[in-house]
Amino acid sequence: MPNEQKYALITGASSGIGYNLAIELSKKGYKVFGCSPQQVLFAQKPLEEEYGLISIPCDITNVEDIKKVKEEVEKHTGGNLDVLYNNAGISIAGPAIEIPEDDLNKIFQVNVLGHINMTKYFAPFVIKRKGTILFTSSIAARVPLSWVSAYNATKAAIDAYALTLHGELAPFGVRVHSVITGGVDTAICDGNVKSTMADSYYDVEGIYDSIRSSATMSRDVNISPQQYAKEVVRDITRWRDPGFNLYHGARSYFIHWVSRYLPLWLVELGVQIHFKQRNVLRTIAKLIRLKKHVSNKKNI
Repeated sequence: MPNEQKYALITGASSGIGYNLAIELSKKGYKVFGCSPQQVLFAQKPLEEEYGLISIPCDITNVEDIKKVKEEVEKHTGGNLDVLYNNAGISIAGPAIEIPEDDLNKIFQVNVLGHINMTKYFAPFVIKRKGTILFTSSIAARVPLSWVSAYNATKAAIDAYALTLHGELAPFGVRVHSVITGGVDTAICDGNVKSTMADSYYDVEGIYDSIRSSATMSRDVNISPQQYAKEVVRDITRWRDPGFNLYHGARSYFIHWVSRYLPLWLVELGVQIHFKQRNVLRTIAKLIRLKKHVSNKKNI
């Protein structure tokens, strides 16, 4: 029925991309449910007041929270959902071999397992409406962005999961998209600056500048989250299926192209130069050749 109410559920709706997706979908006539952890849910109050968003506290790493959200959405919609947007995400930084176990577990719980569990519990609602399931992936799934190996791995993992889901849900008339996100002006990496690298294998001249360069990646070359949300919503509300991967954010498709058609050594070189990592790695290699590289790292 053309006038039937449409429903959308967005995780990570308290800020950035999720916040603006809620606005754009509301403008398109969707009744939007916004999920965020309890401690940041207050930030959705303007969305509630202006657009009628329904805020539901949810830590997507907690399956019991997800089940409660399902009950709440079912109460409002009768078990119908047109858009499930798995958007919540976090980032951590540091050398790949030195990531604390707790940080590693948390980023995979949020960026991968949380989305998989959300999809598991809400897929029946989306199937009922022959709707759309989306995942916020990243150019980090395509190229080795410096000092954020775990983040890169989670975005590659969710892109691969979504790709399989795309085929499995096609018979039900459900569209699945993984959005390869380029530069968007959000706070996703703001907390990635390191105060000390004293016990690191990489504690050489230039390391702090390189870490800072990586931490500001979403602030340096970007589009606004408002523009990003407009572009994505325009794609997914078209009658014609825009395809599995959607490319939005600064340099998104360009980075995808680079990853597919340039040799790895050249991609690595470009990334390392851009994030000032090249000089750090060359310094370490030089010190090792001179047998002067000393690390205080005791436990990996």
